[in-house]
Amino acid sequence: MSGKVGVIGSYNTGFVVYVERLPIEGETLKGHGFRIEHGGKGSNQAIQAARLGCQTFIIARVGADIFGERAVNKWRVEKIDTTYVVVDRDNPTGAGLVIVGPAGRNMIIVDLGANMHLTKNDVANAVERIRSADVVLAQLEIPFETSLHALKTAEGVKILNPAPALPTPPETLKGINIITPNEVEMAAMAGYTPGEADLVNAAKKYAKHVDNVVVTLGEKGAIVVDKNDVKHVKAPRVNAVDSTGAGDAFNGALATALARGYTVLEAVEYACHAGAFLAARIKGGELVEALPEEKELEKFISEHSF
Repeated sequence: MSGKVGVIGSYNTGFVVYVERLPIEGETLKGHGFRIEHGGKGSNQAIQAARLGCQTFIIARVGADIFGERAVNKWRVEKIDTTYVVVDRDNPTGAGLVIVGPAGRNMIIVDLGANMHLTKNDVANAVERIRSADVVLAQLEIPFETSLHALKTAEGVKILNPAPALPTPPETLKGINIITPNEVEMAAMAGYTPGEADLVNAAKKYAKHVDNVVVTLGEKGAIVVDKNDVKHVKAPRVNAVDSTGAGDAFNGALATALARGYTVLEAVEYACHAGAFLAARIKGGELVEALPEEKELEKFISEHSF
């Protein structure tokens, strides 16, 4: 049973270079290890769902440039349906410029480009496909109103990964089944300063309007909050190499599991294993190439059962 997953989200090309120290204003430094990566939360999550065997489609905007073409080609290689990808002739493909210094410190500039021009009309053109999906997943590297419109159009399970997070009145999310903030995002949504938030109480406010609030906690797993209960789901212990993108692995796997009929707690446990797999960089390589295939994740779960 494969399940059908629709992703409404972003694509960003990552331009990464490493330096011995971070530059100061006006300075030119020699770098090394330059590479171009596929990125964007929507793209990463769609690729994860597809690799885990789901029938996956993506609704997105890319520029009429070589990077947009590269994105579409990658999705097709991953067997993601690109029927509803819009080529924007007025705005460039989203891009992130990343300078990585010692101890992983970095400087990042992001131009979301065409992502921020994904519209309700783009969603309307795919309405029948959205309604046929078992799970629809959206994030916030596209306009907030577009994400909400797509989710409220859906008839299957509706998941919002509120990243990057904005202060969000809980009642705004009424009708969404699951939101998946991390600790920092949960605080930002509720208007708290990071580190000062009572995550459980913050989550309970949102659980009055959505069915489940799943707050991801990195190596500590996740808490699942609904109107009546709070449950903690553990993550497997791994030697984490790089946690970048672990949230995308988590969300893609969560959508996959729910599309296959898992309960929310079962799906969160499955997703925690996917996030841990990526953080451990078991396959090595850039983020996208490190996302697990279905059999790889099944093997990992069997080796890291509680």
